[in-house]
Amino acid sequence: MTGYGRSKFVLKGKQYTVEIKTLNSKGLDVNLRLHTMFREKEMDLRNLIAGQVVRGKVDCSINNEPGEELRNIELNPELVNAYMSQLKAMAAGLSISDERLFELTVQMPNLTSTAQEVFDPEYWPVVEAALKEALADLLKFRTQEGNNLETDIRLRNDNIRAALQEVEVMDPQRIERTKERLLSGLEQQLNSEQYDTNRFEQELIYYLEKMDITEEITRLRSHCDYLVECMEAAVTEKGKKLGFISQEIGREINTIGSKANLADMQRQVVIMKDELEKIKEQLNNVL
Repeated sequence: MTGYGRSKFVLKGKQYTVEIKTLNSKGLDVNLRLHTMFREKEMDLRNLIAGQVVRGKVDCSINNEPGEELRNIELNPELVNAYMSQLKAMAAGLSISDERLFELTVQMPNLTSTAQEVFDPEYWPVVEAALKEALADLLKFRTQEGNNLETDIRLRNDNIRAALQEVEVMDPQRIERTKERLLSGLEQQLNSEQYDTNRFEQELIYYLEKMDITEEITRLRSHCDYLVECMEAAVTEKGKKLGFISQEIGREINTIGSKANLADMQRQVVIMKDELEKIKEQLNNVL
């Protein structure tokens, strides 16, 4: 499930930003990009994230605000003077001004260095609070997305039920038409005196029992009800279970489709398959 969270905090007058992004993934994969000062707390940060995010690819960064790093830059005056002296010696006898030599000097390497900041244990409560704030923002985002997914899945599930209702209405017509078609075909080949009517009825009943979809309709309706029941359950991780239920729904729809020899009924089967595929796509985003 995708999500985004952000927060800010201040340490020693410097502002830092915490950003967390999540994408869909089968497991939990945490990638941290940290300011050098916070690297020693990497495991603590990972544990905090793992305690809130069950599954997904997580990218978390804690860095300075743009421009803050410039405040840690220090100039090495001794090295500047050394470069300047050497350039003056090399330029002796040449009409090169000190201003031009200074321009060349400041282009030399290693003139500046960044002061390394050490993590103080007193910083941790501030960093921890900022990360928790970003995680809360992330979870709020994911909850909203989850609510939208649930609404869409319920809609697709209701559409399957509606199509199933149409199939139930058509089923008696299908049986009657099948009976009429078989009887008509038999009478075209033989007259009524050349076949045993009772035997024909027995064979017809056996054939129609093989084509009966009552059990499939009952199971499909039950699976649709169970899908909603699982979504309403007070459990954090539901994605895999809902995926299994969707597979069972697909199995019953396919069986109905293989037995339905009525064009209008086949159209309803196609509608159910289409709605089920949309449910499966959405379930990829569910924990």
